[in-house]
Amino acid sequence: MLDSHVPATHDFSIITRVDDLINKAIKRNASDIHLESTAYELRVRYRIDGVLYDEQKIGKNVGLQIVSRIKILARINIAERRIPQDGKFTSQGTLSPIDLRVSTFPSLHGEKVVIRILDRSEHTIELEKLGLQQAVFDTFKDLLQSSNGFFLTTGPTGSGKTTTLYAALTSLHSPEKNIITLEDPIEYNIEGITQGQIHPEAGFTFERGMRSLLRQDPDIAMVGEIRDKQTARIAIEAALTGHLVLSTLHTNNACSSIMRLMDMGIEPFLINASLTGVLAQRLVRKICVYCKEEVIPTDQEALFLEKLSLSFKTIFRGSGCSHCFNLGYKGRTGIFELLVINNALRALIIQSPQYEVLYQKALDQGMQPLHSDAAQKLADGTISLHEFIRVIV
Repeated sequence: MLDSHVPATHDFSIITRVDDLINKAIKRNASDIHLESTAYELRVRYRIDGVLYDEQKIGKNVGLQIVSRIKILARINIAERRIPQDGKFTSQGTLSPIDLRVSTFPSLHGEKVVIRILDRSEHTIELEKLGLQQAVFDTFKDLLQSSNGFFLTTGPTGSGKTTTLYAALTSLHSPEKNIITLEDPIEYNIEGITQGQIHPEAGFTFERGMRSLLRQDPDIAMVGEIRDKQTARIAIEAALTGHLVLSTLHTNNACSSIMRLMDMGIEPFLINASLTGVLAQRLVRKICVYCKEEVIPTDQEALFLEKLSLSFKTIFRGSGCSHCFNLGYKGRTGIFELLVINNALRALIIQSPQYEVLYQKALDQGMQPLHSDAAQKLADGTISLHEFIRVIV
């Protein structure tokens, strides 16, 4: 049963249907539930391993009651349908509590509701399980051992940046180190680490939080996201004064992060003095190990592989089974691109180069691009050609 007071007037069957809707999503390891009001029904979709899948639609009248029930659970104003609202509640129906964040959005035919599922038991991930190739893993681990410096993870929304930083902080945690984070929102609790929740409406912004954080004698600081020049500058100043600072940026690849910092107004000499590395990443679905099969590429697939300069006589795919709910995929892994800032790159950065020049220099210095890591995982049967195309091409 979900944790909330239930008004006596609420239909028990609706309570059961909402419980079933949420429990089914949790069982299937969905990250989000989408409930979208249309003219005649409520469309239901689960996001599983980054992809949305349709579930059985629900009639309009019952759908309205389901939305109302969820708003009651999340302690959202049930009568207000004209503006977006946010809330949260906790499911107690499993072995461990599961936090559910609710967001409503007014639309033409009613409210759309998105429920983010945050399973506290699923967040602990080790660096070794992120999907890093051994050479990249070893270099990344070395960078994390630095006593100071500014390290970034980058990629689009939903690419696993925060998960990577959580894994990094978990590996760094020890009684000798004071680790503090600034997050918006805090997705998971990490035992032994001080995690700060940003509240802009109360004046607790990333910029203000970062200044206060530095007065807490941290050894390691994690800033959820670099959003502006002020936050970037404070993070860099912290890195220059003996702190290891980890953060994220929204850019397409590693080299773009350097260009983004310059666009924010950060001087090249400050980037050179503080930035130690950038890890760009994507999340891709793994082929289900229970129904993985080796097949010969079709003529169209072979032609596509040829265009990518890839030569595979066979590729792998998932045929679908009960373990993966007939999707052919189960779980996700990362595709990575690690840029290490060395002296050759610093000499170029100080010249404020064009992106193409910087990217070529990074390749010359041994950076493995995202598509190369993806091609390696395609070759060893971790991912399918369809997934390679969906995420990388």
